[in-house]
Amino acid sequence: MDKQAERTRLSFPLGLLCLPLVLGSSIVVAEQWYVEPRAILETYYDDNVRLTSRDERNTSVANVQADVKAGRRTEISDIQLGARLTSSQYFEASDLDETDGSLNALASYRLGRSSFKLNGAFDYDSTLTSEVATSGYVQVNKRRQRFYIEPTWTYQLTPRASAEMTLSYEDIAYEDVDVIPLYNYDYATAGLTFIYALSERSQAFARATFDRYEASDVGLKSESTGLLLGASYQLSETLSASAYAGVRQTSSEVPTWLGVLKSDSSGPLFQFELNKSFEVGSLNFSAARSMLPSSNGELLDTTSLALAFNYPLSPKWNFRLDADFYRNRSEDDAGSSSDRDYASVAPRFELKLSEELRLALSYRYRWQKYELSDEAAVSNSIHLYLTYVFPQTLIGK
Repeated sequence: MDKQAERTRLSFPLGLLCLPLVLGSSIVVAEQWYVEPRAILETYYDDNVRLTSRDERNTSVANVQADVKAGRRTEISDIQLGARLTSSQYFEASDLDETDGSLNALASYRLGRSSFKLNGAFDYDSTLTSEVATSGYVQVNKRRQRFYIEPTWTYQLTPRASAEMTLSYEDIAYEDVDVIPLYNYDYATAGLTFIYALSERSQAFARATFDRYEASDVGLKSESTGLLLGASYQLSETLSASAYAGVRQTSSEVPTWLGVLKSDSSGPLFQFELNKSFEVGSLNFSAARSMLPSSNGELLDTTSLALAFNYPLSPKWNFRLDADFYRNRSEDDAGSSSDRDYASVAPRFELKLSEELRLALSYRYRWQKYELSDEAAVSNSIHLYLTYVFPQTLIGK
């Protein structure tokens, strides 16, 4: 890619990320901005940092992270902006050293029966962390650019019924991959959801979806349509649940020596969420099956589980447990090098030293196995964090 094309590629997403700021400035001129910086120092030891089943590499790592959140809110609008910069040094594996950055913006506005939302993000990071949910290809350190934008329009049809239209576009590009199987791709989605309030505690909804995935490096194009039905219910003041399920139909085409190979497949889609608030602490659980784009040049039929448990042990001590599981398979279930299972568990203890300063200690266990491999990869790591949250600053009138 030449320099002019690279500048165009970067300036386009960055320009779109400024839209919430430009639009919001004309909406809430008289309101104050809040700014909240934060700094995090992290050191950890990982006995298999590349998560491989052979030739494991252990290393100590030091991370320095700086991020800032800013925004302002009125009765009809909300703006949230964020930026993050992270530098990582791997002492026994210097080829993995990286500096990552991200920008994100979210703006919403209500106008009569309509409400509008614009969500955008730009990430410049590494495949060491970006491929966890899909291909699992975290063994090498290659740079990744990600641009994402998602506009949403919601219209209140009646006091009980509403319709929501969502569009999204994601562009992924990798740098200096050579023969490594990491392929640039575009992923676009469209969704239309009808929501009806059955009561003060329950809702029913129907959703139609369309997804388009294209990996130009391998010539693959894939389109999926889906239809889902679901409901949400407030079981009590502290417990809520939502679920939807449906089917999807996927059509793909990829060029071969014998011409364009076309294929069709179908499968289930579902999502379940459970949220529980305790007198102190909370529990969040989700399970889903969906089609996810991947760097392998194909869509992956992915089943995922996630658990987040948070419990304050005392005014100063807090315990948190995070667990994730992914099961990735090719869309037609024919078997491919992408088929794999992944799991991670991370308990964490945090000590509040002051209103601004936090000290945390955590352990993380990772496990990954590909269907084509007889051996699984296992990683154990110990992390120590020191976080300083600067006092919130108000700017403007």
